[in-house]
Amino acid sequence: MLKVGIIEYLNTIPVYYGFLKGSVKADNVEFVEDVPSELNELLREGFLDISVISSYEYLSNSDKYLLFPDFSISAKRKVLSVLFLSTVPIHQLHRKDVWLTRSSMTSRELLKYLLKNVYGVEPNYYYYSLKDNDLPKNPTALLTIGDDAFKLLKNKRFTFIYDLAEEWFNIHGLPFVFAVWAVRREVYESRPEEVEAFYRKLLVSREEGIANLKDICQSYSKKLCINCENCMEYLENLRFNLGNDEKQSLELFAQSIGVPSKLEFIEV
Repeated sequence: MLKVGIIEYLNTIPVYYGFLKGSVKADNVEFVEDVPSELNELLREGFLDISVISSYEYLSNSDKYLLFPDFSISAKRKVLSVLFLSTVPIHQLHRKDVWLTRSSMTSRELLKYLLKNVYGVEPNYYYYSLKDNDLPKNPTALLTIGDDAFKLLKNKRFTFIYDLAEEWFNIHGLPFVFAVWAVRREVYESRPEEVEAFYRKLLVSREEGIANLKDICQSYSKKLCINCENCMEYLENLRFNLGNDEKQSLELFAQSIGVPSKLEFIEV
């Protein structure tokens, strides 16, 4: 049985839609749900066989993984759910306190790159988890992702809102790749038919999800306290494939953070 990591953030629902609705059968698959940073660790340590993982995790440990062709969570301009919220303009944050969510490696590294190399500021970084309730009551600035971003965006203290995908696009003119789907190399080498069968099912699941974005928004918008129109805008901004622009962007991000940029895929 394959152990497969999933995140029930809104931005992954279109990919897993077929499985969640039961129209795509998950035979010989055990799904394990967790936040992105935990799935990174579980796949890295061999407790999972396949998972959606942060692009930073893949690039940092590409010797351990093979990518699923044409799968990612990317955004060409605004992503709307990876936000840097600040009470002061971004260029005034030098040596100020900045709080980074523990839930995402990619977003943290992207923000550090932008602050240092684009805005020329080096803040004092601290880490928080809303689940652990360890965020200060009045932070100067914070990075938030996923469903939490929709909730924190309602806090009127944060006058300055920066969308990290839009920041990247304004510099490089490319979509930013936040997450990819990967399998551990030894799992694919020992069980290629199982992995390829799951990959094909994931393709069908994603196809059904993209065709049913309205249904997804009707089901999930209430949970996030956003209306269906905003939900649709969000999902339609995302890309779930890994085309040439996304590959180029991944390689550029790898160069930006100083890690190897060779992308390797399963054969299907």
